[in-house]
Amino acid sequence: MVKITINHEKCDGADCAECIDVCPMEILILDGDKVVIQNKEECSLCEVCMDVCPNEAINVEDD
Repeated sequence: MVKITINHEKCDGADCAECIDVCPMEILILDGDKVVIQNKEECSLCEVCMDVCPNEAINVEDD
């Protein structure tokens, strides 16, 4: 099982949502001005979202 966490205190949401654009599995979406997780079981653990996040607000790990 995949564990994805977003530290919303570090996340700039709509101002910096590169993670949404680069996710090949479309796991991250924008809900208002907040990045949220959907269908986390479809995550391929590629960690691209972690790589592009300038604030290191996303963590992906295999549970």
